[in-house]
Amino acid sequence: MFKGVDFTILQAQSVKSAMDQIPTFRPDGKTPANAQALIDAVVTSQTTFLNKSTTLDLARGELQESIDALHLACTQVYPIMKVVYRADAGTLQAINRLPVSDRTARETLARGDAINALWTQLPNPPGSATAFKAWDTMDLVAFVALITTAKTKQNGMAAIDQEHQLAQGDLHEKTEALEDFVTTAMIIGRAQFLPGTPEREVIDAIPTEPSQPSAGQAEITVATSAAPGLVHLEFVCNNATKFDVLRQGPGEPDFSLVATDLVANVYDASVTPGSYDFKVIGKNSVGSGPESDIANVVVG
Repeated sequence: MFKGVDFTILQAQSVKSAMDQIPTFRPDGKTPANAQALIDAVVTSQTTFLNKSTTLDLARGELQESIDALHLACTQVYPIMKVVYRADAGTLQAINRLPVSDRTARETLARGDAINALWTQLPNPPGSATAFKAWDTMDLVAFVALITTAKTKQNGMAAIDQEHQLAQGDLHEKTEALEDFVTTAMIIGRAQFLPGTPEREVIDAIPTEPSQPSAGQAEITVATSAAPGLVHLEFVCNNATKFDVLRQGPGEPDFSLVATDLVANVYDASVTPGSYDFKVIGKNSVGSGPESDIANVVVG
């Protein structure tokens, strides 16, 4: 989206410079100070949007991290429960009814809640005088803490996403106002000053096309899982200076942004086992290029 924003700012700065040089050039009755105020509003809004985007990306990462931790604990605790209570037929029957598959955050939280609900009612393990503990650092309190952390992260996402959407809307609104001013200034300037005059040369120097070529379509050249729980991507893109990475994990309905403004053309991440699809977008100061083709990585 910054292709239009950055170039519009550049154009508006050129218009403002022309207004500084030509005292009679006052498009829409605006002064150079008015033009600068419009530019400053967009720059400020853009900074706010970038900050909100970063906050949202971090929140998504923290949520995924907490969900991954809960998922891992569920997959570890369940078989230990079964083994510990293998001689207690009634308890084992209840354990066998626990969900054993969770491919989305919602399913992971539901699985955690089910284990928690059963855990609170478990009798002491056969032959033990103390409550069930999966291992020294994984008792019921530790397991509930994982659930609480994940739910807290999930519940906080709505407010963070709303702030991001509001910042995006504000940036669009202010950018449109600046674009309108630039377009009006160009029309008025070319009508007001005849070709061949010094004033017209200044007006004609205002850029109408971005000078840098747009980023091409990104290509994922390497997509692999070198070890359990790890993903490794490598990618290229003509004219790109930064990259965004999008991921669609097991059971997720859509792709989500998992990395933004990467300078290196490499992405490494830790994920839970499953099949993952990835796309990459190359970017430069002009804007974003087309998404890459989807690359799939199966993580053991």
